[in-house]
Amino acid sequence: MKTALLSFATALTLFVTTAASAAPFDHDRDLRRMSPRERARYEQAQREHDRQMARERARWEAQHRRYRHDDRDYRRH
Repeated sequence: MKTALLSFATALTLFVTTAASAAPFDHDRDLRRMSPRERARYEQAQREHDRQMARERARWEAQHRRYRHDDRDYRRH
């Protein structure tokens, strides 16, 4: 009887942990659960975020490109 009860508890624990790990982590941002208006707003925010990150990356690269050229000794060439 103890073995059957322990086996049942183990099976139940494995089932619960497997179901929990298979579920999406962020239920609020699951695009399938959003209304079309919410999805459009979310996608617009994502595009704006991507554009902002691209602008910041370009600014950083330009700034470091300028610094890299300042360190060179052009008289050696």
